[in-house]
Parts: sequence; structure tokens; C-alpha cells
Amino acid sequence: MTPIHNATRDLPAAVRIIKIFDPPRDRGDDRGLKQASGKKVGIVLPTLDEGRNLLRLVPMLEDVFAERNIDGHLFIVDDNSRDGTEGFMKGLARAHKNITFIQRPGKLGLGSAYRLGFKHALKAGMDVIFEMDADLSHRPSYIPAFLECMNRCDASLVIGSRYCDKGGTSGWSLWRKVISFVANMLTQVTLGVSQTRDMTSGFRAYKASTLESIGYGSLVTNGYAWQIETLYKAYLGQHVIREIPILFHERLAGTSKLGRDDVMEFIVFLFKAIVYRMKDAARRVATETRHPASRDRTWRRGV
Repeated sequence: MTPIHNATRDLPAAVRIIKIFDPPRDRGDDRGLKQASGKKVGIVLPTLDEGRNLLRLVPMLEDVFAERNIDGHLFIVDDNSRDGTEGFMKGLARAHKNITFIQRPGKLGLGSAYRLGFKHALKAGMDVIFEMDADLSHRPSYIPAFLECMNRCDASLVIGSRYCDKGGTSGWSLWRKVISFVANMLTQVTLGVSQTRDMTSGFRAYKASTLESIGYGSLVTNGYAWQIETLYKAYLGQHVIREIPILFHERLAGTSKLGRDDVMEFIVFLFKAIVYRMKDAARRVATETRHPASRDRTWRRGV
């Protein structure tokens, strides 16, 4: 057990103490496995009372790492679960040597969990960093397809999409499907992003350089709007975004953490994005009006 560390600045001042369990890795016992690209792959998993799911998910992830020769590492960010998650994860971390378990003092939000997990993954030298749910909705078997797409397309961000060809959901009611589809369509139109049809997917892979480029540590959302803010920042930064089809499975154990505050934050972020796009459009029109030649040069370049 490492000493208690001061948390990063993204945590409130009143709760800045976290615990990090990062078992020492003996050189002779190191995995030493790398995929053909030689990249280190980190999976960040925010958790809150997902102990039973983690007991199934972690062995599945370790199997994929071993079978596909992936140099994989897990970064579990837990918001002080009361279901035994800490004990489960310490045992798994000792057994596998590639797990960092970070325990925070309470529920501090999805966005802050990812910011903290990304920080530790980048510090550990990960080249590709995944977001992934811990409730088995996202199946580890898709991880090689993400990496293949990233290598083939030189993509900065690859999104697991429920709404592209061959994508879908399992175990959802018709009403939930309609709500999710409409929310995604509304977000796509609002933000003007066309590279993916699944704007809110939480199963995605980033290049490490992309996370640093979009300034992940300074992003403002903290709930499920985090997914669209990171995507929008990547889009504005002209990063290459691709999607692959996934089948999203409804959780079998535990309960969803989506709350009213998350929905409100989502709506507020979309409103702010609309305002930003309107101001940006007005600025570009004003620039072209003052400097018509710049518009002609832009048209000739095909930009």
C-alpha cells in the first residue's frame, strides 16, 4: 500500500485525500508482453459499488490482454464503494501486477474520475487510454477492434458505437432505445459532429497525445456530459475520429448511477455549445465581410 497521497486539483478541497494501491512490479515477473505496435494500453474504470461486476470483468480483460499479446494495464477509480470493492481489487492487483486501484472518499462524479484515471495512466506511460464501464455493458472482446481501427486509420479517438451499421443494444426496452436515439441525434445536430453516430458512448479509446491536446484536466463537465465534452473538444481540435460497431449489454448486477443532476448538466452543456457555435459563425461571417479575399483563398484550398 502506498502512502496516502494528496489528490489532484480536480477534487474539492474538503475531500483531497485518496488512497492508491499500486503493487510493486518485480522485473522478473513483469508481463513483458506487447502487441505488434509496441503500445502500452491503459483501461480506466470508474466504479461505485461494482464489486460483483469487477470480479467477472477483470479476469475477462486479463484474458484479452494475454490472448492478444496486449501490454495492458487497469486503472480503477473507486468512489468509496461499500460492497467490498476495495478488498476484491487489492487481491486482484496482487495477483495480476498490472492494476492500479485508486480509492476516493466519496462520489465525486464520472468526469473527475476519468480526469484522475487519465492522469495516472499518462504518468505510467500509456500510449492508448480507454474509457470503459465497469458493469459489463462494454465487453472486453472489442478492445482489439478498437486498437486495429486506431492503427489502420491513424485515429486519435475511436468510439464504440451502438448506432452505426452492425451496432446495437441488448436488454433495452423500446422506450429507452427511443430516448437514447433521440438524445444522440439532438447532440449530433447541436454540435455539428458527423464522424460518429453515437455521441454519448462511454466505450472509447484515445491516443495519449489526444488527451493532452484537448486539455482533459481542465474540462468542466463532471457527469455524463463528460462524454460529449471530450468528443466535442477532439472535434474542435480537428483530431481524426472513427467509430466501430459494438453491442451494448444492459447491466446484470448493480444499479445505474445516472441522476437528475447528470441530465441537467447534459442540457446545460448543449445550450452552451449552441451559443458557442452561433458566436463562432458570427465571427467568421464578420471576418469574411471585412476580408473577402480570405474567403476566396479558403475556397481555393478546399478547406
